This record gives sequence, C-alpha cells and structure tokens, in this order.
Amino acid sequence: MKYDLVVCGVGGQGVLTMAGVIDHAIHAAGLFLKQSEVHGMAQRGGAVSAFVRISDQAVASDLIAQGSASMVLSVEPMEALRYSQQLHPEGWIVTDITPMVNVANYPALDALYQVLFSVPRLVALDASRLAARAGSVKVQNIVVLGAAAMHLPFEAKLIEQQLERLFHRKGERIVKANINAFRMGDAASRFAAALVAAGVAARVVACVVTRIAFTPEPVGEKLVAAWCKRLLRPDALALAERLFASEDDVAPDAVPAD
Repeated sequence: MKYDLVVCGVGGQGVLTMAGVIDHAIHAAGLFLKQSEVHGMAQRGGAVSAFVRISDQAVASDLIAQGSASMVLSVEPMEALRYSQQLHPEGWIVTDITPMVNVANYPALDALYQVLFSVPRLVALDASRLAARAGSVKVQNIVVLGAAAMHLPFEAKLIEQQLERLFHRKGERIVKANINAFRMGDAASRFAAALVAAGVAARVVACVVTRIAFTPEPVGEKLVAAWCKRLLRPDALALAERLFASEDDVAPDAVPAD
C-alpha cells in the first residue's frame, strides 16, 4: 500500500496542526511515513506545504512525484490549485473555498472557482462557515481534515483520538468544537462522494456541497438519494449555481423541488 498526500495552505491556517494530527494517526495505525520539510512557516500569510508519504512498508523518500499524489488537502483554494499538478488522475482535492488573499495578483474568485469546480474528484466546502457552526471559527482546518478522513488509508477514529489528545488540556468545549468540526467535514465529504458516484457533474457537486449546513451526523441515505435524483435533472447546474450565488445555508433535508 502506498498513499501520497500533499497538505497545504497559508501560514496561520493550522496546516502544521493538520499534518501533525495525520502523522500521529498514521503511527497509531501501525503504518510507515516520511514527511518533507514544511515551507513558509516563517511568514504568516506565506504559503505552507508538506508532503506526507504513507505506506505499509518503510518509505525511502519524502518526495512526491508529479502526478502521483492520492490527495491534495488544502485550507485555501488557490493553494489547492497550486499543487494540482502533483495529483494522480484518480486522486482527490479536498479544500476550503474561503480565500486568503495574501498576494497582489490573487485571481478573481469567479475565475478561481471556475477552474477548481471543474476537478472531477473534489470535496469543496465552506469550512469557515461550518467551523462557526461547530463552535469556533478557529477549527476551520479541522473541518477540512474531517473532509479528508474517508479517503485516507486508516480509520477516521484514529484522527478523532489524536484530536482529543491534542486539545484535552484546553477543556471540554474546545475538544467538542474540534470533534464536531471534524465530523461535519466528514459528513460533507461522504455526501460529495455519493453525488460523484451517482454521476452528478463536478461543478454541480461543488456548488451544492459548499452551501449545505452539514451537522456532525452523516446525511441519511434517503436524503442522499433524493439529492442525487434532483441533481441529475437537466436543470441541475442552474439550480446549483443559484444556490452557490445566494450564499445562504441550505439544510441537508431541504432538497429543492424546483
């Protein structure tokens, strides 16, 4: 088994925390890993990235070849696209859509989303909004981590255990916020994967998933089936773009009738 992961974002977004939690979960799963140096730490707002290579055998190199990453996991949409060349054709991009405008020539959001939402295997979510619902805007990165969980080569509960270990000294409220954030991200990812598997178009999936107010509980099978049926209709793209443009929260059980 071999699994190559790119973790990226902007300084101050908790990329190091994500990588650290993943590393400890890998050890707990009895797997091997090798991680590259993390770049950009010295500058808050600068690009930060880490390559994490996971295997059931000893890993010789920390370098990920272009076109071989199983996942690009990002807390910032432009950073996700920056590393898209590392992605395997069957790989996933998991990213927050909230921009961190840290350069003068940051692209227009419409153009950015046009490219990002064309990725065939994408979990795009409004992690900042879900983090606030979880109890703290500071857990944005944990929402994104949760959205990656189902695609990682070890059980999600190992990540939850590491979150509890990491935050238990900060008290029950902080632990709960992080666990809720993680489970919201996981619910979003499972919902997106179900839509992709049903044949819903990539842009439709991205527009809809970013607007659903996920809870820490998975969306029920009947509701998933209802969303799939609705989003396979000919007018699905128009509906999805309307939902995305409105920026309003959509309850998981509020499947649009038209």
